[in-house]
Amino acid sequence: MKVYKFRVREEYFEYIRSGEKKAEVRVAYPQWRDIKPGDRILFNSELAAVVTEVKHYETFRQVLQEESIKKIFPDEPSFERALKRFHSMYAKWKENRYGVMVIKFKLLGGGL
Repeated sequence: MKVYKFRVREEYFEYIRSGEKKAEVRVAYPQWRDIKPGDRILFNSELAAVVTEVKHYETFRQVLQEESIKKIFPDEPSFERALKRFHSMYAKWKENRYGVMVIKFKLLGGGL
């Protein structure tokens, strides 16, 4: 079991804390590629979760076509707005070079 430290924007951190956000989507950088079910995530150095599932996709568009937008963005933006959010966070060349991953998780009550 490995522990990964993820930094997320405050508005998304609150959705994670409340249990509304159940999936984290990231460019599949080499340091994240080996994450697997059973590994732990520490969000913003304070909120612990266990990885339940990991899926790899080529693009953010593909993620939004196949995954629940509500689990990624609990405020439920339209498909195009959700896509724009991803592209405001990550340069298009990174998406094209590394691909994208969806990390589903469950919060842990007692820490790591």
